[in-house]
Amino acid sequence: MTHSRSLLTKEWYKVPLCVDCPSCGAQTRSAGIVVGPSSLIGDLADSAENDILAKPPASLDGFAFVETLSGRTQNIERFVVNRLHSMFAFRNDCLMPICEHCTEGLPPPTIRSSVMNGFVRLGQRRLLVNERLLIYSSNAVLTEFHGGTSIEETNFPYPDYAVVLVCDTESPGGDTGTLELWHSIARNDYAVLVRGHDGREVLRDAVNDDLASVVATVSDLGLVLTQLHLAQASSPYCALARDLFLKALGDAGYQQEHQEADHADL
Repeated sequence: MTHSRSLLTKEWYKVPLCVDCPSCGAQTRSAGIVVGPSSLIGDLADSAENDILAKPPASLDGFAFVETLSGRTQNIERFVVNRLHSMFAFRNDCLMPICEHCTEGLPPPTIRSSVMNGFVRLGQRRLLVNERLLIYSSNAVLTEFHGGTSIEETNFPYPDYAVVLVCDTESPGGDTGTLELWHSIARNDYAVLVRGHDGREVLRDAVNDDLASVVATVSDLGLVLTQLHLAQASSPYCALARDLFLKALGDAGYQQEHQEADHADL
């Protein structure tokens, strides 16, 4: 079953493949992308470009082969093409696997069955790794399939984390919400929780190595931080987290307008 959807995910798998290139005829190695159940999808007609707060997306709740990715592509270029430049490139503004010999795009029908079968076979043997890097596309063509396999998902282990900061946010379309910054001392990483104005959970993003990656995620989502609050006003730990987060924002080009003891306007 193939659909065009908006796509927001940090659960995707690079599945190796070997097929005959329809352009040069040589046998080529490349890879396809499969996204997992925690991926968030939305209807194209209801999704505003760069605006995840306008309408809550729904979980994919299954696996899907990514036929093409287009629309918002800045993060895709950074996290996919720049890392895997020998396997992927943009063709007609769409992300596609490419031939290692002639660098022409490999059309989805050429690789679809190979990727799906490879995903099931390798997934059952636990030989696939969740890349855990942000993919945000306003137009993704996905073919859903029954994986017949079980791969451990990246959950947000609340008991290991403590919320340190809460940021008021606004999307380009004018919708408001909040972004919560959580930190795990034991894991030494950060997690982000984005909520809509009514408190609904829009995005749960765990396993960020540092605050720079958190700021990059905020930028990729097109969110503007309007005010920052300490989770606990009397906590020196939260105050330190605020100072570090403000520095990371400043390093990324954000400007701070005003600061008080327990909040800052951005």
